Formats: sequence, C-alpha cells, structure tokens
Amino acid sequence: MDILFKLLSIISFVGVGYLIFLFYRKEWHQKVSNPTDSKIKVKLTRFNPFNDVGGNQSFIICILDENNSGCIVTSLHNKENTRLYAKEINNGKPSDKNTLSKEEKDCLQKAINNS
Repeated sequence: MDILFKLLSIISFVGVGYLIFLFYRKEWHQKVSNPTDSKIKVKLTRFNPFNDVGGNQSFIICILDENNSGCIVTSLHNKENTRLYAKEINNGKPSDKNTLSKEEKDCLQKAINNS
C-alpha cells in the first residue's frame, strides 16, 4: 500500500509538471508567432490545510498571462492521499463554475500584483 501511495504521489507531481510545461509551451509558441512583450506571472504558495500533516506539503501554483488569465493548480496533501485541482482564471477572476479558497484567492492576488 505504501508503494502504491508513493507511486501515485509521483504521478501527481509529474502531472503538475506536465501542465506547467504545456502552459509555457503555449505561451512560448504565441510569443514566437506573435512577438510581443508578453509577461507570464507565476506565484507558488505552500501551506498546511490539515492539522495532522506538517511541513507545508500542500501547494498552490498560479500561472497568469499579461491579461491575468491562466490557471491555478492546487495540490492538497494528507496522510492518505494527494489531490490535485486545476481551476481556470479569466481576467483575474475564476470562471463561473469555480470558487476559490482563501489560500487560492491570496495566491491569485499576489500573482496579479506580481509580489
């Protein structure tokens, strides 16, 4: 069971890396085909949403373009599993079907302000 958990955790992190790669590749392709001074904003926040797990192993990564559109990827880690959530952001706001947690709102605002 422990090996399965480790394998699923590795697959989850590889999946997040692949999402980030796809986003950057899309932005790079647009920049090459339409050479403007586009700016990508990235903010990473680590936190601990559960009392039984230490070390701020959960994280939120917010990736936005110059129009504050992009995505938020949230990884929630506890003793039993790790869950990943991706939410679309349009013009600095979540899409209609998504709501943001307090931590996600803070990360989004810091990415928008580029701090």
